[in-house]
Amino acid sequence: MRVFLAIEFTEEVKEYLYKIQQIVKNHSSAGNFTSKENFHLTLRFIGEVKEHELNKLKEIINYISLNRENFQIVFKELGEFPRKNKKIIWIGLQQNKELDLLYSNLEDRLEFYEYPKEERKFVPHITLGREIIFTEEFNNIKNSIEIDKVKMTVNKISIMESTRKNGQLTYIPIYVKQFNSKC
Repeated sequence: MRVFLAIEFTEEVKEYLYKIQQIVKNHSSAGNFTSKENFHLTLRFIGEVKEHELNKLKEIINYISLNRENFQIVFKELGEFPRKNKKIIWIGLQQNKELDLLYSNLEDRLEFYEYPKEERKFVPHITLGREIIFTEEFNNIKNSIEIDKVKMTVNKISIMESTRKNGQLTYIPIYVKQFNSKC
């Protein structure tokens, strides 16, 4: 199965992201837009794993969640990763020490279990769509969309399976570990 480690969102946050996505969609002529149910924050893409490897990943997030306190993330801005004449459009987060520490601890623990460290810098973002072709300049669109400083409490990590159901890409939580926080 194909898996990744993620922070899942509440329905309210998914609804907010969906509203922003619809504005972006109205300014585009084409694109592959993330379904509302699939909105999440990827902490680490793992890839194809066998059933026994899943136990290692469970041990890793169990360890990382131990004595971890809940924390808040705050949405900040609309951004893009250019890909030739198409773009990946996302919403980024405000700088967050707790999120950075969570990611760093996760990377260290994954390396301890012999997963290679991620080579790219961690840029926490939520993908709204891929291969987006806009009908106008992205900066004009970006400046016309106000991103509310929506907050969400992070209190768990999930192992998500990426699969197809009825031809539709679907992300399914297969293991969820709550933080052992006193907050």
